[in-house]
Formats: sequence, structure tokens, C-alpha cells
Amino acid sequence: MDALRRTFTPARLRALMALPVLLAAATLALAAAPETEVRVERVKPRAERPGTLRFLKENRDFLRAALDATRQRAIARGGSAVAIDPRFMAYRDLLSHATAARDSVALAEAERRKRELLASVTELGQLEAQLAQFDRLLDDQRVRLALLQRDFTGDQRTALAVVLSGYPKSVSLSSVALALDDSSSVTVMLTDAQREALRTGGAVQVLHAYIEPREQLVRIALPGVGTAAGDAGYVTLDPARDRLTLLRLDVSSVEAGDGAVGLRATSRLNDAQAP
Repeated sequence: MDALRRTFTPARLRALMALPVLLAAATLALAAAPETEVRVERVKPRAERPGTLRFLKENRDFLRAALDATRQRAIARGGSAVAIDPRFMAYRDLLSHATAARDSVALAEAERRKRELLASVTELGQLEAQLAQFDRLLDDQRVRLALLQRDFTGDQRTALAVVLSGYPKSVSLSSVALALDDSSSVTVMLTDAQREALRTGGAVQVLHAYIEPREQLVRIALPGVGTAAGDAGYVTLDPARDRLTLLRLDVSSVEAGDGAVGLRATSRLNDAQAP
């Protein structure tokens, strides 16, 4: 809900004041534009992921055979102490001398690099000038990115409108819950006037929001109609950029216990550009 509030700027709020006109245009568009069937699924679709541990699965039989061949074997060994070879004691002295020689070489190399660094005052000045140039280039890039962000994300025009039509015969419809793919959700309580409009063949708009121009997964639930969490339905939409996508939910075929899975969903693009 917070994401939806942030989306409505003062300019867009003035545009939303013309919702009655938009509702009339949406109703005319529902009657004129061709409908496209949208599948309502009971289980939320899952993206296929590549298999893991493929090497272990493909070589399962070989690994099991190798493990089965392992056996514990007792080895008899005496516990008496033996004399240490003097050469082993000399190896420790050799190792300490090698370490000292390596430290001496590293110290000499550090001194050489320090003298070269102190002698390269001119090169250090050039390096500082290059770093300053990089800073200026980064500042210019930030300005360009800010312009692109203002043009493409600050003026969002891709929108989604959800409209209800029809009325179930065997159940009472009191509210509709919608959850968009960006984790924003909204629950609309239907008034008596809206339910009467649905009974007489009218349409009721329950959502008008700006969305991202990419594939969207919309969760639909009818509180009080279904009896379990699995009664929610999922609709996958691919809204066009800078266009108003109309999603029509026909609830006339919903029966008790079916939840949102029993409704019929269609989608179409509005002829006019999204405001």
C-alpha cells in the first residue's frame, strides 16, 4: 500500500480526478476491443531452476560402489619410542635460515621500491591529475544517470486497471483482494450500490495503478467465498509499455468453495495512451 501511495504524485492525483470519464472509456473499451483469455491457476507458478549437484547424481552408482568397498583394517604397531634421526633436527635450522634470507630479500626489495617512489615525484603529480579527471568524469556520469532516471522512472505511464463484471448466483460477494508482483496489495470492499451495478450487468473498477512494463503476476482472492488459502487465483500479465492494460474479472461463474479459481479473466489494451 505504501508503494501505491508513493506512486500517486500531485500531478497524477489530478489525473485520477477524471476517473469517472476513464471508467466510461474503459466500459466502452470493454465492449469494443477483442477479449483475450487469461488462465487462472490455483497454484502459484514457479520458475524452473537448473539442477544442482548434477555430477553426484550422474555418478551415484559409482560413488556408492566405491564407498561399499571401503573396510576398516586393524594394523599391529608397537608403542615403544624410537630415536629421532638427527637430520630431522637439522631441517629446522635450515628452515629458519631460509626464512631469514627471504626476509632480507623482501626488505631489500621494499627499500628499492621506496627509493623509486620518492624519485617519481613528477609521476605522482601526473597520477593525481588523472585521478582528478576521473572524478570529473564520474560527476558527469552521475548527471547523465540522473536525467535518465528522471525521464524513465519519474514519469511512469504503464498502468493496470482491474474491472469486475457479473455477479455470482449462489454466493454473496463482499470484497476483492489483489496483490501485485511488486509486493503491493489492496483489498476493496464492495458497497451495496456497486453490488447492485454488478447484478444489473454493469462493471466496477477496483484498481487503477501504475506498474512496471514487464511480466506481472497478479494474485486474486475473494474473501469469504473460498474456504482455504489455496482458493486464491493467479493471473500472469505482460503489460505493454506506456499503455493502459485492462484486466476484466467475470465473477458470475464463481460458486461456494471455489474462491477466485472459479472466475473468468480476460485482458485487453486500452485504445488511448495511459494518462
